[in-house]
Amino acid sequence: MMSFDEVFEILMESILKKNSVRIKYLSASNEYSERKIMPKKFVLVERRNTYSQICLEAYCYLRKDDRIFAVYRIEEIND
Repeated sequence: MMSFDEVFEILMESILKKNSVRIKYLSASNEYSERKIMPKKFVLVERRNTYSQICLEAYCYLRKDDRIFAVYRIEEIND
């Protein structure tokens, strides 16, 4: 598993260069999926009764739509 800092840095670079990346993502229901995404921007998502978290808005090629991914749930990333 990659560190948060490593994942964040690769995502930041891909946003700046407009490159797609492949990720291994752990969903809230503890299921893994592999996705090809085009990162757009970081967003801070505020949760009721819990803490805010840094997320990524990205186009997901699997779902053919924009999605929000919690950065800390990205376990692997390949640029």
